[in-house]
Formats: sequence, structure tokens, C-alpha cells
Amino acid sequence: MADERKEQVDLSTRVRRYANAFNIGYNAFEVVLEFGQQLSEEEDAAMHTRIITHPIYARALYESLGDSLLRYEREFGWSDDAVRGEGASGTSGNRS
Repeated sequence: MADERKEQVDLSTRVRRYANAFNIGYNAFEVVLEFGQQLSEEEDAAMHTRIITHPIYARALYESLGDSLLRYEREFGWSDDAVRGEGASGTSGNRS
């Protein structure tokens, strides 16, 4: 059944956005992830996407992201400048 749903998705209508700013919030029932763009340190980030999910799925995302970053580091290495947000975008994201 899952394979049937995948075939029905029209990939040409999928929206893609770049994010270099993030807000994370939660309550007893859900985790809220906000994604946005910050073009310079002088201006506030323009948040464009909000995802609300159950803590169980947020944990699965956390583990998947961690695994992916470990594989990335093994393949490409890691730059301390990127961790501090001194890369091309000039920001490392916001957390709340």
C-alpha cells in the first residue's frame, strides 16, 4: 500500500525551500519545528515553514539527522567554521 501512495505523488508540485535559520519549540503533546532564511545578521529571519509533529516522530527525525551527519562527516570531513556559522550564509540557525 505504501508503494501505491509513492507512485501517486507528483514530484513536480513539491515545494523546495532553503533554510539556514531554525526555531524549535514543544509542549506536552507536540514538537514545533520552524524553518526560515536569514540573509544577514542585521535582519530577522523570515520563517517560511512550520512543521508540527508528535515527540515520537521528532525523536525519529533527530536520530535520522544524527546518522546522516555522521555519514557526511566521514565522507567530507567537518569544518569548525561551518559549526560556528562562519560559512557562506553567515548564520548557524536559531534555537528556542
